Amino acid sequence: MTIRRVSAFKTAEAFREHLAGIGADVSLDDEVDTGERAPLARPIELRGPLLKRRIVGNRFAALPMEGWDGTGDGHPTELTFRRWESFGRSGAKLIWGGEAVAVRPDGRANPNQLLASGRHLEGLAQLRLRLIAAHEKSHGHAKDLLIGLQLTHSGRFARPG
Repeated sequence: MTIRRVSAFKTAEAFREHLAGIGADVSLDDEVDTGERAPLARPIELRGPLLKRRIVGNRFAALPMEGWDGTGDGHPTELTFRRWESFGRSGAKLIWGGEAVAVRPDGRANPNQLLASGRHLEGLAQLRLRLIAAHEKSHGHAKDLLIGLQLTHSGRFARPG
């Protein structure tokens, strides 16, 4: 099979023919919706056992990552704050664990990963507050913003030192 770049197809019909030719059963719109009509710009309703009913303002998400820029004892640094403020300015309404935060010092994937413990809560709260402030400054409000935090333990792959 020859893999072709999507940008090589100049029309939706040409791409549709290619999809049919490789046996891919994928629907395709002739025009791309933009602005508020765009599928990813539409709000989404989330429900779950711990989340009663929540409307998130759009379907763009920032997913968790292991930051390598915390302090040696697991607190955020100015680089960490800057990254979270960028998440806020981005317009994504689902910040699903802007950070992968270790639950124990010996479970850190790297020596500069953030930690979640009683003495780290103030720094984590400040990350959230600065993200919200940046979001409100760029987008007017944060009432439809959902911020989560991924808690991790790297197990046998831990490299805390």
